[in-house]
Amino acid sequence: MARHAYPLSNEQIEAFRADGAIRLPQVFDAAEVSALREAVGEAMRRPGPFAQDFAASGGGGFFADLFVWTRVPKLRELIVSARLGEIAGRLMGARQVRFFFDHLLVKEPGAAEPTPWHQDAPYWPIDGKQCCSIWIAMDQVTRENGLVEYVRGSHASGRLYAPKSFHGDDRLADPDLEELPDIEASRDGFDIVSWDLAPGDVAVHDYRTIHGASGNLAANDRRRGLATRWLGDDIVYRDRTGVPMPLRESMNALCANPVSGKPLDHPRFPVVWEAGSR
Repeated sequence: MARHAYPLSNEQIEAFRADGAIRLPQVFDAAEVSALREAVGEAMRRPGPFAQDFAASGGGGFFADLFVWTRVPKLRELIVSARLGEIAGRLMGARQVRFFFDHLLVKEPGAAEPTPWHQDAPYWPIDGKQCCSIWIAMDQVTRENGLVEYVRGSHASGRLYAPKSFHGDDRLADPDLEELPDIEASRDGFDIVSWDLAPGDVAVHDYRTIHGASGNLAANDRRRGLATRWLGDDIVYRDRTGVPMPLRESMNALCANPVSGKPLDHPRFPVVWEAGSR
């Protein structure tokens, strides 16, 4: 498939840096979306060793898996790319961008449990400012079937909040970090933004931006999303109390003995874009 740069505007870059989240329409065309769906189907038929189902008992499935690109070549071809790397790099103002990992998140109809409000940063064993997530929609995404919402500007607060387990328990408790405010109970007190997404659209957010997602209450519509994570110039490895077991064990298996305080300079975290490389 032909690769092409995405035409980011200065206004979009400024909006991302101010708000901590932005929607970019039609980053992937119809043929690429079809290929992504096929790759996701293959991934779900052959789940990795740390795949999980976050769904509550009796509801629809909420499938999650990590580092899918290492097992599904077509997915690697589509996402570990200069196109997405350039989007990440230009939005973050980075000179060089590494691919960190992919996180497949599929909410089936009836998976009514919401994804809790959280920041990504406390869950990941890294430190620095230049890290973002590019969330790829493969289905029409609406409030009914699980759209993601963001607290605008929350990335700029300088605060990190304690991670919450998506299983509803305290397995990721970090006593060194303050608790996240109860955003759902006082939504009017926060500047919450969201966008319906069409297949091929992406939503990009800073890894410090507070966000969450509704459950899938639709009768028939799946919500297949692929979150891809990107590292800029200043990111280094730093272990954290709240890193979930699947991410910790996946990284240990793929990249043994990363060095605290050093960049993740390893083939599993390839450099995909550099400023001036086009």
